[in-house]
Amino acid sequence: MMNFEELAEAVNILSQKGIEFVRITGGEPLIRRNAEVLIKILRKNSAIKEISMTTNGILLREKLSLLIQNGLNRLNMSLNTFKRNRYQRLTGEDKFDDAWASLSQALSMPDFLLKINAVILKGINDDEVEDLATFTLPNKVSIRFIEYFPFNNDRSELKFVPNSIIRQKIEKKFGTLIPDKAKGNGPAESYKIKGAKGQIGFINTRTGNFCRECNRLRLTAEGKLYPCLFSPFSINLKKMLRDGIDKKEIQQRVDELIFKKGRYSKKKMKEKEVIMSNIGG
Repeated sequence: MMNFEELAEAVNILSQKGIEFVRITGGEPLIRRNAEVLIKILRKNSAIKEISMTTNGILLREKLSLLIQNGLNRLNMSLNTFKRNRYQRLTGEDKFDDAWASLSQALSMPDFLLKINAVILKGINDDEVEDLATFTLPNKVSIRFIEYFPFNNDRSELKFVPNSIIRQKIEKKFGTLIPDKAKGNGPAESYKIKGAKGQIGFINTRTGNFCRECNRLRLTAEGKLYPCLFSPFSINLKKMLRDGIDKKEIQQRVDELIFKKGRYSKKKMKEKEVIMSNIGG
């Protein structure tokens, strides 16, 4: 894997090509020892406007304060249910109390930006849509409903629920959602329940098509830079850095990758078997 210094150098090269936002993802990023040190190193780059992290929250409670002190701006927490027994069914681990304690701690942090990512599955957690939406009433949090997107290695029993149905459920209980003018950096369509402190977001990964507007790159832990999750094409930044390749030549290779970005989209995923656990970065 790339060490922290190499990751920071890769981000520095990318920031010179216009990258301003960094999100540390996985897998689960907090299993990487001293992840907060990486945040601190990246924060030294003045070109980076925001550093965020996506986590399942299990290991977050003991790290959150340190992560924020070192420069973490925002957190995306994956939590598909508020019920303990369902949590274990969905994740295979009885760690609900750890995740919930981390969520509560994040909510207690003043001015800290928190989003909860939830994937709704028919017959599994689709009866919790209203409960998740209700959570935005007293809490300054964004609940984002992300459509289940099937990959080659996914379990066949998982059932897709379109966000249009989820929105109908929410509006049946709370009335018409109010468009939220605050536009984020990603594909979410943001709304509010009248009088709510938080927001509700819809990311239509299956029924929508936001590939044309996508401006994201994926850097894996092993140092491969991809223009798209579904791209078989990548460049190996780790190898170039370790081989001492001139920075201008690396930037030229990055330019070539960015110019090829438009060739790839989720519609072309059949060209390559995509296994999400292999893409994390």
